[in-house]
Amino acid sequence: MKVLILSKEFRDGEGVSEYCKNISEYMIEKGHSVTILSFDDGSYYSVNEEVDVRRVPVPFEGDNVYNWSMILNNELKRQAAELSEEFDVIHANDWTTVPGGVTLSKHFNKPLLLTIHSTENQRGFNETHSEMISELEWQGVYDADKILVTNEDSKNSVLFDLDSPDEKTEVIDPYTANWRKRILKNYQNLIKQKKAPVNQT
Repeated sequence: MKVLILSKEFRDGEGVSEYCKNISEYMIEKGHSVTILSFDDGSYYSVNEEVDVRRVPVPFEGDNVYNWSMILNNELKRQAAELSEEFDVIHANDWTTVPGGVTLSKHFNKPLLLTIHSTENQRGFNETHSEMISELEWQGVYDADKILVTNEDSKNSVLFDLDSPDEKTEVIDPYTANWRKRILKNYQNLIKQKKAPVNQT
């Protein structure tokens, strides 16, 4: 299995980065391959050398995190298109990688798993672009084949603020036992569902 993970950043000590790192190293242990695409901020990271980390530069500076994230997503999509590998599943993290994840999933016809670590509603909805960020979260929830959240509060927000179907949403707390095994199982299930023949009526 080949997994493409999208993250806004990848550096030691940052929450989402550590989440992606742990998943990636577990996948390598189980004989799978992982590529991580993120912003190249020059910061240090440590990870199993078999994990293919590609950090991309952002050629323009956005005047806010929303505009900057849109520029980053263009670079993530460009880098993914240049890779020779054909991935089996795409795993995006939070709204900052939703545009890239959705586009790549549709372009390559591969399943999309989205982890929402927190929603804009949880963060207070007090930024200039909060409404647009929330719309991106909604779009990601709508287009993703599976939604993972890391706690019950985020699940409630995803269900009630973003209208995610309950059957598509799962809590996987990275501080619990076997959480990485459960993510691997989600990858496997998504791939099976994508390959399953469509019943003709």
